[in-house]
Amino acid sequence: MPTNLFNGLFKGDEETYIFLFREYYVSLCAYSRRYIYRKDIAEEIVSDIFMRIWETRETIKINTSVKAYLFHAVYNNSLNYLRKQKKKAVLEEYSWETSSENIGFADTSEEIEEQSMMLENINEKIEEAVSMLPKQQQKVFRLKRVEGKKTKEVAEIMGLSVKTIEMHLSKAILKLRQYLKDYLPSFLIFLMLK
Repeated sequence: MPTNLFNGLFKGDEETYIFLFREYYVSLCAYSRRYIYRKDIAEEIVSDIFMRIWETRETIKINTSVKAYLFHAVYNNSLNYLRKQKKKAVLEEYSWETSSENIGFADTSEEIEEQSMMLENINEKIEEAVSMLPKQQQKVFRLKRVEGKKTKEVAEIMGLSVKTIEMHLSKAILKLRQYLKDYLPSFLIFLMLK
């Protein structure tokens, strides 16, 4: 876990965003589905929130914990969606306490199992997509994105020029975007492959 989530958020540290995504994405989707009842819309709502945080990272104001902020944002956006769909009857059934003490929701064992399966599925899809790349692109991508090495280091390890490494990485990213577009939310692809 990143040592300072707030600093990481405001500075646009990718590791912080990926950590938050992996830590909360599945449970935020499950939470939104309590209101929306549609998996695809819930995923879109959560992805939009992560994207908006990324885009407004320098000016965003978070006065609670990051977890409380995320759940509250999902709640508000889910209800906004219901309002737009004119589902007033469903909307009136729900009430919200703003206290962050009430944010930690107890999931049933079925929900926990579903969440871990979703996360496992995401990781499998990423690994499957990477393993479909040509060997050189695969190696460059793993060294650069998975191991976090600098382009120059990757070039030295592989005995290639920096320009060649950049070319392999660009091609790998294009292919991965294609492979993953139907499986992963656009926010995660944006962070992983930008």
